[in-house]
Order: sequence, then C-alpha cells, then structure tokens
Amino acid sequence: MENQGPVLTLAFRAVLAVLGLCHFGPTRAEGPLRDDALVAEIPRLLEQYSRQGDFQLPSLSVSDLDRVAAGEAIVGVFHEPTQSPTEQVDPTQLVGWQVVRAPRLLVWLSILGGSEESSARLNHVVLIRRTAGAYVSYHHMDLPWPFKDRQWTLLCEKNLSLAEDSHDVIWEHRWSLLPRDDALLETAYERGLIHGLTRRALGDSVYLRANRGAWILFDLGASGTLVAASMDVDFGGHIPDTIVRSFAKHQLRTFLESLSALRGAHYTETPLIHDGRGLPITREAAITAARFQPNQPWLAKASAATEH
Repeated sequence: MENQGPVLTLAFRAVLAVLGLCHFGPTRAEGPLRDDALVAEIPRLLEQYSRQGDFQLPSLSVSDLDRVAAGEAIVGVFHEPTQSPTEQVDPTQLVGWQVVRAPRLLVWLSILGGSEESSARLNHVVLIRRTAGAYVSYHHMDLPWPFKDRQWTLLCEKNLSLAEDSHDVIWEHRWSLLPRDDALLETAYERGLIHGLTRRALGDSVYLRANRGAWILFDLGASGTLVAASMDVDFGGHIPDTIVRSFAKHQLRTFLESLSALRGAHYTETPLIHDGRGLPITREAAITAARFQPNQPWLAKASAATEH
C-alpha cells in the first residue's frame, strides 16, 4: 500500500515547527536548464487538466512559467474564486509546480513511496484497503500543551477517469477528509492500530476541519515530468493559519526540489504502489524506467542507484 507520509507530513511539519518542536532547513536540488518547448507545453497541459481534473489550479504568470520551465519549484497560495470562507473552513489552497527531468513512473514512485517519517507525535495506519490502490487511513497527531491533539480519517485514491480521459497523459493521486466516524475510530482503538493511542486521546483529539489535495503528474515524454500539487488543510483551533501556511510553503518547495533525487529508483514493491490507472507497479517496471534514455545524466545516476 502506498506510503502517505510525503503527502501528509508537509503541513504537519509546519505545525510542529511553529510550536518549536523541530526545524527544517532548505535543501535545494540542482535544476535543469530552461527548455523553451516547455513554455508552450505547460500551459496546454494545465488547461487540459482544468477541463478534465477535479481541482482548480491557478494560471501561471509569464515569469513563473519561465521559472518552472527552467526547473525551479514554484509554490504559492491560491483562493478559489468560486468559494468563500465560512466559520468552519477557509478554502485556501497551497499549490506548487516542479519539472523533474525523469520518467513519470520514477517521480510517481518517489512521491508515494518516500520514507514514512511517522514518530511518537505523528502516526497513521491504513484501516481499509480498496481496489485500484485506494484506501482509508486514520491519522493522529500529538501536540504539546496547551494545544489539543488532532486526528483525521482520509480517503486516498487514484483518479482513474482522469487517466483515461487524458489518454494516460495525466496521473493524479488525491485524498479527501472523511466525516468523523466514531464507530470506525472505536474499532481502530480496540484493535490497537495506533501506537500509544489511549481512549482519552481518542475522545479529546480535535478532528480536522479540512484536508483535501492531490499530486498531479503530467507526462512530458523525453522532457521528463511536470508535477503539480494542491493541498488544503485546516487544523482548526488556535494555531495561526498564516504562520502554518508560511512554513508549509517552505516544506512543499523543499519536497518538490528533492524529487530530482529519484527515490523511486529504489522501489522494491514493499509497500506495493499503484500507478495513475490503478494498476500495481512492479519492481521491473521501475528498473526499466530508470534505464530508459541512458544518455540522460540524471538517468545514469538513477540506474546506478537501482542496481545497488
């Protein structure tokens, strides 16, 4: 089953940083030279996604498009014009883009198969496995006093219709917050699925008000992969949203930049990851992707890492 750590820990790292629990420094990755062909291709792909996808992504300015095409990670905050804030939820998205000079399969594996990074403060477990790589997961975040702990349940799935409608050009891994289900949470507690979870913590932890997002990967052929991210997380309570978003933007940018390390080259099918069509990915497929176009410098590095 896919590892949800890279998807979920970005904003939660920010919360921990705000609370003084940890610090994360920037780790910039080397980017490719600007590809003029991508300046024309990227807007076309984003426009295609706007017609066929579930999320609304902002249009890139000319300067931002140049930066993305040159291999720079771009991250920003986007307010959907069709929605307005309520007392419960401020519909603000954290969005990001990055071109990675690598086959989409390796980038996909690098996103969904990264290290878990769970700790005594942040844990999750898959409660229900469904077909085509979909699953329901429970998450618990331990916060220091005077903040209450947070908990949430997510539905994570591949957008199969998008892969089909785009003729396999666009893959999307998306997640959404499920309504609080006390029976499901009680079952998780009784089965001892979350390490250290007490009945008091189960009852007192605040359930998140919003958690929705997606990783969207566009196949650029020989030019590599365009990665788009869209995330909307509302912790509720008294954690300042502006501070959390500031740190979360930094963490998303750092994660996007780290994708050029191609962690997916080490894929071993443990856990098993499904592609954007909902099909299981074999280790052989990852090895083949790492050896494709051997004249590319990044590929030689990925192939060597896979063989080791």
